[in-house]
Amino acid sequence: MKRIFIALFFFVLVGVTASIELGYVTANADLYIYKIELTDKQVYKNDFEEALKMCAQLEYSWDKSAKKIDTLLNHDSIDSIGESINKMTSYIQNGSIDMYFAESSKAKKGLASIKESEYPYIENIL
Repeated sequence: MKRIFIALFFFVLVGVTASIELGYVTANADLYIYKIELTDKQVYKNDFEEALKMCAQLEYSWDKSAKKIDTLLNHDSIDSIGESINKMTSYIQNGSIDMYFAESSKAKKGLASIKESEYPYIENIL
């Protein structure tokens, strides 16, 4: 009987840990998508100074968060998102607005992808 209780305890522990990880990754992905969209709005308004400040803050906060997220997810996708954020900053500085929006879209798709890959869908489990 003790074995059943121990097995149930570990089953619940794994479920709670997976739920916490899912919530953390989802919340961070949503937060960064929102921040990128705010920066996009500044670029649309041609307020490049504010957009540059927002990109710098985004880059700094991503570097801090990426270290934590990196322990939970695939390193390549996290690195790709970080590279896109870095390129966004340089494209604003160079005035390459089309390239900025291409990288912005790429970063948002990458964030949506890591968010979706954490959901307990059949294709994610297999």
